[in-house]
Amino acid sequence: MRKLICLTALFAALTACNNSQTTQNTADSTTGGHPTPVTTATHITGTYQGTLPCADCPGMDYQISLFDDHTFTELVAYQGRGQGIAFTEKGTWQQINDSIVSIKKKTDSTSFLATDSKLLVLDKQGKRIEGALASNYVLRPVEGGDRRDLLAQKAGAGISFTATGNEPFWSLDLETRKILFRTAAGDSIQTTLPAARPNSDTLKVYTTPQLTVTIRNTMCTDDMSGLMRPNTVEVKVKDQTYHGCGEYLK
Repeated sequence: MRKLICLTALFAALTACNNSQTTQNTADSTTGGHPTPVTTATHITGTYQGTLPCADCPGMDYQISLFDDHTFTELVAYQGRGQGIAFTEKGTWQQINDSIVSIKKKTDSTSFLATDSKLLVLDKQGKRIEGALASNYVLRPVEGGDRRDLLAQKAGAGISFTATGNEPFWSLDLETRKILFRTAAGDSIQTTLPAARPNSDTLKVYTTPQLTVTIRNTMCTDDMSGLMRPNTVEVKVKDQTYHGCGEYLK
C-alpha cells in the first residue's frame, strides 16, 4: 500500500513537470526560443537632443520630449539662420513596435528608432540612415525634460512666463500684473509688471526701478542640466546681471 502511494505521487510530479515543459516549448516555438517581448512605452519616454544636419545652415539644434501620455514637445533652432529663434511644436506620438516611434506634426511626421538609451532619426521611408552621416542623426537623453507638473502648477497660479538660472541660482516669474524675482541667497524682488518696451515677437524688455528683464525668443541651454528651453533671459539688478533660460506658459 505504501509503495502504491509513493508511485502515485511520483507519477503526479512527473506529469506536472512534463506539462510545464510542454507549455514552455510551445511558448518558445512561437518566439524563436526567446521570451515574448512586452511592448511598452516606458523605455522610450524621455527627453532627447542633438544637433542634426541642415541643408542651408551649420546645424539644427533639436530636442524632443516623449511623455508617457503619448504627447510630445519638440524644440528646434537653426544655427546661423533666423537669429537663432526657437520653434516649438506639440503633438502626439505612437509606438509602432518595441523600438520604432512615430510623431505626428501639423505638416508631416517623423520616425525614430529607440536603441541603447538613444533615439536614431529615421529617413522619410522609416529606414535607418547609414554611412558616414549616420552619427549625425543620433539623439541622446538629457535629464529634467518632463516639467509638466511644475509648469501646470505655475500656470494655475496665474504665471505666464517662468525662468531660472545657475551660479548663483535664481528664478523669475511673470504674472499678469507683477514680477517676482528670487535668488538662492533668499533675496527677492516683487514689483509691478510694466508694459514691455521694446515689445516684439523676438524681444521683450521690462524695465522697473528695481530690475530690468530681457526675454529673447532664442534657444537657450541650461549650463548645468543641458536641457534646452525656447527663451534666453537676462535679469539686471543694480550692478549684477543674471543669465538663464525660460519659457511661456500661456
